[in-house]
Amino acid sequence: MSKRALVVIAPGCEELEAVASIDVLVRGGVKVTVASVCPQGRLQVTASRGVKLVADVLLDTIINEEFDLILLPGGLPGAEYLRDTPQLIEMLKAQRARGAWRAAICATPAVVLAHHKLIGPAQVTGYPGTEGKLSNYLDQAVVIDEAEHLITSQGPGTAVAFAL
Repeated sequence: MSKRALVVIAPGCEELEAVASIDVLVRGGVKVTVASVCPQGRLQVTASRGVKLVADVLLDTIINEEFDLILLPGGLPGAEYLRDTPQLIEMLKAQRARGAWRAAICATPAVVLAHHKLIGPAQVTGYPGTEGKLSNYLDQAVVIDEAEHLITSQGPGTAVAFAL
């Protein structure tokens, strides 16, 4: 059975981080579901640089499904939409509770995970300038915390390394 990953997109998300992650996961044989948390209930979102991304589903339609990985691309205001989506936060809490993988890049480690106290003792990184919001911050392109099943990365320039 192939692994399943959920990539959650929102208006203003960082397109390079989303697309690189989706592409690498698919090439690796992972079944990827892209879910939108667009407040207007649309599958299509306009990312941070104006690129239009189209999700497979609205997050509301899959909130009871389990995934091997939930991945959060960064970008603003995309990360803020993710932070303010209660269904996503509940999914992330359940993901952490069952010891499944979570991945966050750019602003999302600080804006989403730290804001909702979803990092715990994990070593993390994030977009330069967010380190003050992240305990156990490491100035590295990608940080993989095996014990907490958490992968974090710094931003668009590290997106392919993050996805790999």
